[in-house]
Amino acid sequence: MVRRKTVRIAFALQLCLLAGGGFAHAAGARRAIVAVSNPTDLDRPEEILEIPLAEIRTRIAGHATRFGVTNLANHRNLPVQLDSKADGAADRLLVLVNLAPHQTVRLSIHAAYNPAQSKPWVFGRAVPEHKDDFAWENDKVAYRAYGPALQATDETGSGIDVWSKRVPDLVVNTWYRRDAEGQRTHNPALSYHKDTGQGLDSYEVGPTRGCGGTGVWKDGRLLASKNYTSAEVLAAGPIRFRVRIRYAPWQAGGAEVSEEKIISLDAGSHLNRIESTFSFNGAESGQWAAGLATHAGFHAAPLAEESLVSVWEPLTDPDAGGVGTGMVLEPGKTGRITLTGSNALLLLPAVSGAPVVYYAGATWSKSDVPDEAAWIAYLHAFRERLQHPLKTRWE
Repeated sequence: MVRRKTVRIAFALQLCLLAGGGFAHAAGARRAIVAVSNPTDLDRPEEILEIPLAEIRTRIAGHATRFGVTNLANHRNLPVQLDSKADGAADRLLVLVNLAPHQTVRLSIHAAYNPAQSKPWVFGRAVPEHKDDFAWENDKVAYRAYGPALQATDETGSGIDVWSKRVPDLVVNTWYRRDAEGQRTHNPALSYHKDTGQGLDSYEVGPTRGCGGTGVWKDGRLLASKNYTSAEVLAAGPIRFRVRIRYAPWQAGGAEVSEEKIISLDAGSHLNRIESTFSFNGAESGQWAAGLATHAGFHAAPLAEESLVSVWEPLTDPDAGGVGTGMVLEPGKTGRITLTGSNALLLLPAVSGAPVVYYAGATWSKSDVPDEAAWIAYLHAFRERLQHPLKTRWE
C-alpha cells in the first residue's frame, strides 16, 4: 500500500511538471521565469534591467516584498534592488545583467524572505565635515556638488565636480578621510589631489558648469544658481543611487528661477541620469541650458543632430592625463549646442514645472576609456542603448 501511494504521488508530480509550471503552480507559483534579450550589436555589461513589480506579483503567489533573481544558465544570483519611480512605495525591481550582442538570458525571479546581501556598487552621502559637499559614486567614477558651507566662504557654483577613478572600489569615504588626515598632519601626499593608485581629484569646476551643471540662457548669457541648499537621498543602492538636490531661487532676465535636480547613477555607467525641473516666477518658460566645462587644451565634439556633446581635455595636474565629459539627451529630444565662454552648452526650451531629462558624466584616460575616440564611441553606444532598451518576455 505504501509503495502504491508513493507511485501515485510521483505520477502527480510528473503531471504537474509536464503541465509546464512545476509543482509550485499547483499550489501557487513560487517563481517566475523571464527571458531578457539584447536587440543590439553592442555588448551590454553591467546594465540595469527594470521590471515592474505588478508584473512579478501576478506571477508569484503570496505577498512577497523582497525578491531574488538567478541566471538559469549559470545558476548565479544577480544583484537586485527595489526602486520607486516616484517617491512612494517600491514599484519596480532592478536587476544588474550582462548580455552579449543579441544574447538572450533566462532569469528566475523568486520570493526571497532572507535575500543574500549584494556588494554595494554605488554610494553617496552629504559630507558636512567638508564644507557641505555632497558626493556620490559607482564602480567607474565619482561626482560632487558644492553646498552651503562652501558658499559661505564665497566659493559659489552649481557645476558638478568629477573625481577620476582607476579602480572599481568605492572611494568617497576613504578619500575624504585621507585628505582630512593630510590637512591635520600637514602631509600633502595624503591629499585626494594626489593619485596614490586609486585616482584623484584634478578637475577644476570654478564658475563653469563642470560635468552637467545647469542654468538659464538669456540674451546670450548663462545665468546660473549658486551652491545647492538641500540634498535628499532617495535610493542608496546597492546598484542604483539617487538623490534630489535643490537650489535657492536666482534672478534670470527679469524672472526668479529655482531648480530641483533628481540625479541617478547606476552601477557600471559613466553617466548620471539627471531630471532637471526649473520653476519660473514671473515667466512661463525660458531657455534651459546644461553644460560641460572647457579648459585650456580642450577639444569639443558637438553632435547636434544626435543631441550629444563631448569634451576631451587635459586635467589640471599635467601628470594626471586627460578627462572626457559628455552629455546625451533622452531619445526623441533634440537641442542646440553652443560653445561660449568656458562651457559647451546644450540648450532646450524649458516650461515652468516640466522636467528636462538628460545624461551627463565623465571618464579618465587612466581608467577604462583611454582616449577621446573611445569616449565618443562610448557616448554613441550609450545613446543606442537608450534607443533600444533590453526586451523581456515572460515564460
